[in-house]
Amino acid sequence: MASSHLKRIVAPKTWPILRKTTKFIARPKPSGQKMELTMPIVVVIREQLGLVQTSAQARKILHAQPITVNGKRVYDTDSAVGFMDVLSIGGKQYRMLINQNNNLYLAPAHDDLVLQKVCGKNTLPKGRTQLACTSGRTIIVDKDAYKTGDSVAVGKDGKVADHYPLVIGACVLLTGGNHI
Repeated sequence: MASSHLKRIVAPKTWPILRKTTKFIARPKPSGQKMELTMPIVVVIREQLGLVQTSAQARKILHAQPITVNGKRVYDTDSAVGFMDVLSIGGKQYRMLINQNNNLYLAPAHDDLVLQKVCGKNTLPKGRTQLACTSGRTIIVDKDAYKTGDSVAVGKDGKVADHYPLVIGACVLLTGGNHI
């Protein structure tokens, strides 16, 4: 069983936080992605956006103001904001990305589509296909036009809005491995 606390000094290196200020930091709830690619929403609001100074203030904002991650309202301070997730606060949208220094950061987002990598497929009855994505999300599609390794853009309704096949010459973003 995973521990419910996390010390700042051993927090994932992808988190752009100060390591030697306080002893503990919030641990994100499981979200389907690796902990290195997710951050708790309280850390995002406090450390990256600078909207609050304490977790108690963040808790009050979460209950008073509609803050959404991928179109779903968030009430818990330990809810995770993962890689390629869209965070909406006060009418502004941000996308969680990773930079060349292997740090997570928020970039302004112009749409609410979430990019997902297809990591597996299953065939369902009636000829439908179930796509398994890296964030733990599963998407059911009618036609089998997707391959493992492709990327799909998913809207708030959970439907595939766009398809990006993994072909020679395609623009890719490496997030792990020896050649990162």
